[in-house]
Amino acid sequence: MGLYPSLSDEQQRSLPKLIKATAQAAMFEDSTHQLWRCDTVAGEMMLKLCNTENVRSSSFWQGMALLFKVDLPRQLGEFSQVYQQISDLSPLLIPDYIAASSQRRDDSAFILNKVVAGTMVTADVIDNDMVEKLAQHISQLHQQQQATYGTLLDVNLSVQNWSQQLQSTLKQLAEDHVIPAELLMNALSQAALLSVDSFVPVMLDLRWDQFLHDEGALSVLVDLDAFVFAPRELEFVLLEYLLDQQQAEVFMQQYRQSHTIPDLSIVRTAYRLLLFMMNVLGEHDIDIWMQAPKRW
Repeated sequence: MGLYPSLSDEQQRSLPKLIKATAQAAMFEDSTHQLWRCDTVAGEMMLKLCNTENVRSSSFWQGMALLFKVDLPRQLGEFSQVYQQISDLSPLLIPDYIAASSQRRDDSAFILNKVVAGTMVTADVIDNDMVEKLAQHISQLHQQQQATYGTLLDVNLSVQNWSQQLQSTLKQLAEDHVIPAELLMNALSQAALLSVDSFVPVMLDLRWDQFLHDEGALSVLVDLDAFVFAPRELEFVLLEYLLDQQQAEVFMQQYRQSHTIPDLSIVRTAYRLLLFMMNVLGEHDIDIWMQAPKRW
C-alpha cells in the first residue's frame, strides 16, 4: 500500500488504505489546492491539499479573511459541517465527505472526499436547463436566512457591523490595487448607506467550472471552500458576470418562483469593486469590470 502525499503518519492512519495517488494539473497558478486522485481500497477519492502560501498571498482569501473572518487552512478540519449543510439544502449532488484536517504544527490542511462521476462544466455546454438548475440550487440556498454573517462554521458577525466591515475591507484591499479615487469614494459611499435585513449561503467563487454535468444535466457541486453567509445581493452582482442576458432571463424566471429579484442599484458599485479586488474571475482591467452589463 502507498502513502498519501504530504500527510503526516498520524493523518495517514485514519484514512482508507491508499493504492495509488496521481497528481492532477492545477487549473490556475494560484489554485488553493493541490489535487490528487487517489485509488484506495474504499474506492476513488480526491485529496485536496491546501496550499497555505497561495491562500495567504491570494487577494480572494485576503478579502474572505477581512470581511468574513475566513481562515481556510485553520478551518478545513471542520468542513464536515459545511458539506452536510450544503448537501441538506442543495438539489445538486455534493461529493461524500471522508476526512479533513486543519493546519497545525507540521500537519497539512486537507480534505478527502469521494470522486463523483461527471464532466466539468465549460462554456460551450451551458444551456437553459443548466441555468434553471443553477437557479434552483441558489434559490434553495437562499431560503436559509440568518440575521448574522460569517463562515458557515461560525455565523456570529452582527448585521450592524456589515456596512462598517465592508468599508474597511474595501479600503484595505484598495491599498494593493490601482483604483480610481472617484470610484473608490463612490463605492465607500454606497457601503456606508447599506442596510441588510438577512444573510444567506453564498458561494463567493461561483464559476461554472465548480460544477459537473452528467450527459448535459447539471448534477454536482464539487468545491465548497468559499461558502459564507452574505447578502444575497452580493451573489446577484457576481451572477451578472456569470450569465449573459438570455441566461439571466432564464435564471430570473426560475428564481422568481420562490423569491423576488433584489434591487442592485444601491449596492452594485460597492460589490462590483469588492469582487474585482478579490479577483474572483481573474479580470485585471477595472474599466472593463465596472462597465459590464447589468442583468437585473
